[in-house]
Amino acid sequence: MQLQKPLVFFDLETTGVNVAKDRIVQIGAIKWSPSGEREEKNVIINPTIPIPLGASAVHGIYDKDVEDKPTFKQIAKSFATWLQGCDLAGYNSDNFDVPMLIAEFERVGVEFPESDTVFVDVLKIERLVNAHTLEATYQRYTGQPLEGAHDAMADIRATLAVLEKQLEKFEALPKVPAELDAFVRGDNVRVDFAGKLTMIEGEVCWAFGKHKGEPVAQTRGYAEWFLSKDFPSESKRHIRKILEEL
Repeated sequence: MQLQKPLVFFDLETTGVNVAKDRIVQIGAIKWSPSGEREEKNVIINPTIPIPLGASAVHGIYDKDVEDKPTFKQIAKSFATWLQGCDLAGYNSDNFDVPMLIAEFERVGVEFPESDTVFVDVLKIERLVNAHTLEATYQRYTGQPLEGAHDAMADIRATLAVLEKQLEKFEALPKVPAELDAFVRGDNVRVDFAGKLTMIEGEVCWAFGKHKGEPVAQTRGYAEWFLSKDFPSESKRHIRKILEEL
């Protein structure tokens, strides 16, 4: 990698997959600096809501494990400071981890991310060059099974290892995070961090669903439906702004 600023690989374990309602229970992160230095951060968080047994069965974190742990509100400012000036990377992070982290910061009134943050989703790179679960991808590149899957630190160490192997094997891949992000997105211009919206010929359009590719301004009913559902609040802000201007 050719890094102009630190690249933070991160993975979240949560109470569920609903960005609007669920909460983070573990953050695993590795900050990779341009100097080559790597700093790890592993934080267990009290989500302030019960952890469903189904979620606990996946990541191994139960209510009793978080009773004396800090809440996200208690660590938010220090964590945002640690992330300041960094780009972000993860595995399927565009679809889940990034929107979830943004939602958690928003709930406690901390601004995140910075406007020039670049996001590198290793899964999207992998979909262009291979296929696809983190466990299968890790084993394909390293020849070893992924031990401790669904622990945030194990998953994010594996994600970092996969990216290094991708760059080593596919020499044509860009080495700069911003160029990697652009390579993955192709012609899709990011509007919101969750990737629900895209820019086409200067107009904000849907990037998913039955109106994919159509302007938001021309599909008011669909936009109002979107606002009524549990979609990321940051995406909803873009929709509300468009509707207000109609």
